[in-house]
Amino acid sequence: MTGSPRERAERELGRVLTRLAALGPTRLSRPADDTGPSPADRVRPVLQELADAAATAEARAPVVVPVLADRALGDQLSVLGRDLLDATRTGDDAALLERAADRLEALRRAL
Repeated sequence: MTGSPRERAERELGRVLTRLAALGPTRLSRPADDTGPSPADRVRPVLQELADAAATAEARAPVVVPVLADRALGDQLSVLGRDLLDATRTGDDAALLERAADRLEALRRAL
């Protein structure tokens, strides 16, 4: 699919949120096999990356994203994804949005 970096980021954010909802809380915490990270462990670094990208877009200091219960990951992702989209609405932040879309796509594929 094609589209602007913003459209792609919005689309991938929606896809990851759908995937997280489909996994449910039990599967979020359990790794696919005994050696790999759980889906929750895969999501948390992306949360921080989205928060950092929004901070960059707004020219403010980054903040540490708190670690909440696995069942809150979808909500955290939704809020931080929307924050980034809002922060990049007026600037020339195509590169930030493209990186976010790439990272969200990779996350979706890993889940």
